[in-house]
This record gives sequence, C-alpha cells and structure tokens, in this order.
Amino acid sequence: MRTAKLFLAGMYLHLVLSVAAPIGILYLGWGGAGWNRANGTLFLVYLGAILLVQLLGWISVGAAISAYRRNDVARLFSGWRTLKLGSIPFYILNFLWSVLAWGSIVAASRGIFLLLVPIPVAITWLMVLQSGVTGWLAIRCLREEGEDLAILWSVCQFLPVLDVAAALVLLRRFRHRAPAGR
Repeated sequence: MRTAKLFLAGMYLHLVLSVAAPIGILYLGWGGAGWNRANGTLFLVYLGAILLVQLLGWISVGAAISAYRRNDVARLFSGWRTLKLGSIPFYILNFLWSVLAWGSIVAASRGIFLLLVPIPVAITWLMVLQSGVTGWLAIRCLREEGEDLAILWSVCQFLPVLDVAAALVLLRRFRHRAPAGR
C-alpha cells in the first residue's frame, strides 16, 4: 500500500526532526540570544511534521479500511509488512532518543517537565495504533476466511513491542497470502 509507505516515511521524518529540532533550538539560542524567530520557526516546522505524520497515519488507516471492505488480503498484508517490519528501527531509535532527550530535559528542570513526558509517549502510541489497524484488519480477514486465530493476535496489534512480535509470527505463518516484492 502506497499510503503505508508514505506513513512510514513520515515516521522517519518525525524521528529526524525530533532530533534536529531540540539540537537546532539549543544551537540557535546559544550565546545569550535566547528565543528568537529562528527557534520559533524550527519549533513550528517540528509541530507541523507531527501533524503531517498523524494525518498520513489516519490516511493509511482509511486505505486499510478500504482494502478490508474489498477483501483485499494481499494489499492488507503488504501494508502490514511495510508498517510493522519497516518501523522496527524507528521504534528502537525513537525509544533511545526519547530516553536521552527527555531524561536530560526532566533532569535539567529538576522534574518539572516530567508532566510533559506523556506528550511524546502519546504521539508514539498513536503511531502504533494507526499502524496496528492494518494488522488488525488483516487478521480479521483471515478469521473471516476460516483461519483459527485467537483474538489475542488482534489485541497485540495495538501494544508496543507485541505488535511487531505478533506481526512477525503471523506474517511468517501466512506468507503465502502476501505478495513478496511489494
């Protein structure tokens, strides 16, 4: 699914900007300049990228729902493989960067910014949720075709780490359903 590839690319753009924006803001504010127009612009670009990625995620969800309604299991599997397997490096790097960056921010603020930590966690979980819809619908198609799959496989699609593990197991088990090259 093309929308899955766009969403995945957006996730990586988000990661790059989540690293570049704080470093750029610190660099631009260095030397007593404080907050200026360049810092504000960089921050707005970062917020715009977050909104773009969320929009791409919901468009990907819509495309998955459309493929499900057409009973296009191959298309769902293709999108599922793209989103779950292609996002593994993203989630690892995102976790490491978030621990480093937010750990530093919280430590530097002596705990005051601990209240803001749920914001990036929620943004990342929304990405897991959006990519999980594709897997959930693929599993649902398989169940409608008579495959004996527990509901737990569907639940795992919305839980970080378990979503990738479940996708690996099920994509391997049903690899004959999905086109290999797309």
